[in-house]
Amino acid sequence: MKPARSNNPCRGGSTLLEAVIAAGVLAVAIPLVGGVLARAGQCAIAAQADTRSTWIIPACLDEIRASRTGCPRYLPPSTNGRVFPPGGEVWALAFSAAGKPLGRVARAPYARGTREIAGVAVCYIVSLSSSPAPAEMAGPPLLPVHLSLEFPAAAPADHRRKLSFHTLMP
Repeated sequence: MKPARSNNPCRGGSTLLEAVIAAGVLAVAIPLVGGVLARAGQCAIAAQADTRSTWIIPACLDEIRASRTGCPRYLPPSTNGRVFPPGGEVWALAFSAAGKPLGRVARAPYARGTREIAGVAVCYIVSLSSSPAPAEMAGPPLLPVHLSLEFPAAAPADHRRKLSFHTLMP
């Protein structure tokens, strides 16, 4: 004897096919949502760095000028018209999340990443360098200066995101 089939359109459960389809949709949707959230976080960090650059970069240029006049806070003294840093050195300054200068970063900590200076968390590192002035420039000699705002500071140098800035300086 066969059980009687119900003609009731409101069944009590779902079929195996419906469960498999639902699991497939979730298997695709959850990683996508996770990826979108991670990308949004990266964009927020980049936007913060871009915003902070408006006062970090001028602070670095002021430090270079102070180095040229012989009274820097963090960098070694240098001479107008001479390329910096000297061969083999790294000139890098550390900044807090609020954009306040924390000090100079030596070559080894620059390469491997820096987490804190004097108990304050380092969020950004700015590497500073210059190149010889092109011979075809007219007027007083100006050095092309290259500044690279790098973040996160704790990451090794080759894994940091960078915002590059260029200017001319005597």
